[in-house]
Amino acid sequence: MSPAAPPPADNTSHFNAADALAAIREQQYTYRRRIEVRSAPLYTAWGLAWLIGYGVCGLSVGGDYALALGPFLVFMGCLVAAAVFTCVYIARRSRGLRGRSTWVGTLYGLAWAGGMILAFTTSSRVGAFLSELGTAQATNMGAILSNALPCLVVGVLFLAGAAIWEETSLAVTGGWVLVTTLAATIVGGHALWAIMALAGGGGLLAAGITTALLGRRQSAPVRD
Repeated sequence: MSPAAPPPADNTSHFNAADALAAIREQQYTYRRRIEVRSAPLYTAWGLAWLIGYGVCGLSVGGDYALALGPFLVFMGCLVAAAVFTCVYIARRSRGLRGRSTWVGTLYGLAWAGGMILAFTTSSRVGAFLSELGTAQATNMGAILSNALPCLVVGVLFLAGAAIWEETSLAVTGGWVLVTTLAATIVGGHALWAIMALAGGGGLLAAGITTALLGRRQSAPVRD
């Protein structure tokens, strides 16, 4: 009686494990793409809003630094459009999340809302007082203050977001917003609008493009 032949090698379990691992990686990649709040779309939205809004104001502001109603409405429309896009984007990405992430995101959103409301309220009160003076210097100071306060909130909250989510691009962008606003505040006058449009809006657009390219490069190995 001859000895029994060894059983054939079972490759089925090996292939099943490999397929399961690939499926898990694909699900992780898909889940990350659905819920991750990527910075690139937000940078792009706000970069376009600043470039168009500040650019239109800079091209139309008069010698007495006064801003007509039309350019002002264009400027505010750009900011509102960017704010609505930001809220809708974050709300869609955060849908279904629970736990600490939701709590942190809610507090961060409230900080944005509270900071912006206080900044615009303060700017309106001080701006109304300065406009009653009726001088070009007072109008220029009102424009400087109305620009500096909201941008201060944006820069500080970008830095806070970088500390919360450990995202370097947010820290760089927040620092750039503060530096650009500082330069515009020091220079003032007609140059304020040009600095905020080109350095501010252009810087945000550059950050959006750079962040998008880095994100594609980092996500590519996950699918391997």
